Amino acid sequence: MRKLFLLGMLFAATTSFSQVILWNGDDKEVGSDGGFWNRAEPTVVEEEDGNKCMKFTLKANPGGWADEHHNAALPVGDVDFKALRRLTMRLKMADAHNVLVQLEGKDGAYNAERIAWYDGGNGWQVLVYEFAAGPDFNKITDSGNNVLAIWPFEKTADGEGKTFYVDDIKLEGPMVNDKGILACADNSLTGEVKVTGTIGKGTYQCTWDGDWHPLSYDDYALLASKLAPEATVLNVSEAARWDEDWNVIKAKCPNITIVTSDNPTGIQQLKNTDSHADNKVYTLSGQLCTNTSAKGIYIVNGKKVIKK
Repeated sequence: MRKLFLLGMLFAATTSFSQVILWNGDDKEVGSDGGFWNRAEPTVVEEEDGNKCMKFTLKANPGGWADEHHNAALPVGDVDFKALRRLTMRLKMADAHNVLVQLEGKDGAYNAERIAWYDGGNGWQVLVYEFAAGPDFNKITDSGNNVLAIWPFEKTADGEGKTFYVDDIKLEGPMVNDKGILACADNSLTGEVKVTGTIGKGTYQCTWDGDWHPLSYDDYALLASKLAPEATVLNVSEAARWDEDWNVIKAKCPNITIVTSDNPTGIQQLKNTDSHADNKVYTLSGQLCTNTSAKGIYIVNGKKVIKK
């Protein structure tokens, strides 16, 4: 099975926001509480810009169960995969291939698998996986999730001796009171509502059954469905945002004030002032970029820019 068309995903330029980070290379070393299991020679390495990431080397199994060292495994504990929309991670390897992730439930209760396509070429690419859809969605719990396994060549023994790199494994989406937006009931958010995490619109695709599923997300519409009509303030100043579209929220809550920065601002003022216009350059993962000479995709003033 191979991918039919490329993934597309735009990430925000904002770096100061709260979200569920499963791995960022900095605070979970190998062998520590919450660190990667000892599969495929996990090693913390430092890139040229000083950023830490994980390096894995696929190898034959010296013992234990078959193909054990052809995947990377990260314990995830009680992370709520049902309350947020999507799992994202940065990955780099030489081969273009389907990359499978498997979420294992407590005591083997379920094994939810998702597949996304990596373009190859030893370049960093953001992969997107959907755990809020698929036939096994109702099996996934808000706690008791066990291990997230990453298979760069799907669940096979392919790729022996090859390396791959992983960084910034996150659960993306709007969060209210440190809970994913999908944990909120419709029309339940009243008064002043503070949202962190990420808010955006876009499309991507992944598979769980052998067929590729193009998926669309609109976090603005999702937020609107959770807001009560009488909600008075929506504070998104600490949320990463892209493709901002507040119309659906204003239509439902016509008197709401939307706070997009440290100073409260109404939606009309937001439209007349560009809150992204700092001309700083960020990577797709939201990191401030000091060297933009390399080819790639960057975020400038909230827009995607391709440097050839």
